[in-house]
Formats: sequence, C-alpha cells, structure tokens
Amino acid sequence: KLAESDKIQIKNYGNAGIKVTQMIGAFANAAGGYDKVGFLKKDLHNQILRQRKQNSSDAKGAVKYLVGLRVKDPLMFVAHTLDGGGRLQNLFWCDGESQKNYEVFGDVLAFDATYKKNKYKCPFVVFSGVNHHNQTIIFATAVVSNEVEGTYVWLLEQFKAAMKGKTPISVITDGDVAMRNAIKRVFPNSYHRLCAWHLLRNAMSNIGNPNFIPHFKKCMLGDHEVWKFEKLWDEMVMKFGLEDNSWIKEMYRKRKMWSTAHIRGNFFAGIRTTSRCEAFHSHMGCAADHS
Repeated sequence: KLAESDKIQIKNYGNAGIKVTQMIGAFANAAGGYDKVGFLKKDLHNQILRQRKQNSSDAKGAVKYLVGLRVKDPLMFVAHTLDGGGRLQNLFWCDGESQKNYEVFGDVLAFDATYKKNKYKCPFVVFSGVNHHNQTIIFATAVVSNEVEGTYVWLLEQFKAAMKGKTPISVITDGDVAMRNAIKRVFPNSYHRLCAWHLLRNAMSNIGNPNFIPHFKKCMLGDHEVWKFEKLWDEMVMKFGLEDNSWIKEMYRKRKMWSTAHIRGNFFAGIRTTSRCEAFHSHMGCAADHS
C-alpha cells in the first residue's frame, strides 16, 4: 500500500519527467532493495493514473470557472489549447476591466513568465503595465505548459485578439530568446526592452563580483550620451578584466535593448522592470485559488 509520502514522491517524480521504471528503481534504492519497497508496480501505475485524472479535473474546473465569469462580465476573454491526449496545455484569460485598462494604458506592456506559483509548477505568465498614477495594472494572465516560441506566439496572438488588435509601442521582458522571437513575429513594430532587474541579477550570477554591479548599473541606467556610455563600458570591462567574457560580449551586442543611452527617445511610461511583485503575487494567488 502506498503511504502518503510515497504519493507525494511519485507526483514529484512525475513533475520532473521521470519514467516509471526509474521511479521503481529510486524507491528500491531508498528502501534497500526491490523486495522492501512496500508496494507493487501496479500500485505505482494506478497512482499515476489517479494523479493524471485529478490534474485533468482541475484543468477542466479552471476553464469552466473562467468561462462562467462571462455571466457577470460579457467581455471576459478565455482561450485554451489541449494536447494530443485531450489534456489542458495552455490557458489565457483577461476580464473586461483589464481590456478597458489596456485600451487607455496599453502603450507599454511588461511580459513576465518567471513565476511558477501553482502546484503544477507551470509557468505563470503576467501581462502588465502602469496607469496614470504609476500603479501596476494587470492586463491579462496565463498558465502555459512550456516556454517555447510557439507557445509564446499563441499567447501573444490571444492577447492581441482580446485587445482588439491594439499593439503596444514598447514591450519589456526578461530577455528569454523564445519570448523575444515571438514578440518579433506578433508585435514586429514594438520596441523591445530588457528588464533592468533581470539584467542586474544576471550580472551578479555571470560575473560574480559585487563590485562590478554599480559600474554595470551606471552603464545601464545612467542618462548618458552614447559616446559616454562607450567610454564607461570600456573602462568597466578593462577594470574587471572582462575582455573575453562571453556574457559581457552578449550584453554589448544587445546594448540597444537595455542601455538608457541607446533607448532614449522611446516611450516606456517609466517602466524599467517586469517585476512589481506585490501586485503580481496578489493577482496570481487569486487565480490559483480557482485552478
């Protein structure tokens, strides 16, 4: 018989993409032998089937709940895709108020997919902006099964359809390649800026020297002319011996996507980052309660 701890472990293994034979081996290794596992292989298979049915039921419930909101909000927009087995793959939604907010404040769109706050460990995507009081407003939300270009293209197409075809002047993202390519395909005329918060975090992880951060931040956010940026950049690279650093070279190639000196004149409504966490967490917590 499966213990509750075994059921949790099976679910964790499943989320990690581990095969049944590997699961059995892991349980046997932990127990000290196959004869000491405490349950049969068929018990494992049955538990996996039960968990899949539960996930499918949860997904259908989420779609049903969101579609049901149209009774009170006729503008409620919901779209989803299913995989080959009929299971929910991607889910996108936005309400009428969000659509009206985007109509007024949607010139700048922050597109963030860094959160995995749900029990299925799926990327939680948030489309947001700011209003005339510089407050974060949520335009739309989605849960996706993966973060490949095709998925992001589908998401952006749903967003565009929900917003009656309105295209943002500028889009701010964390720099994910698949996301960047999708934006080029769906919003080819929008200016794409990289999130300052993610860049600073990546600078720390790629360079590993805390003393480097103030110099990089000055290059990124300082209100310089281009020639001044080039001078500061060269001095920084030389000071920290980063002439051959691959991340530094990549950032320099992308400088027109993040350097204030190079993006001056483009409209961003004061947004430099995709991460306005308090509003995001509140919105995601509400959605998760009904997933």
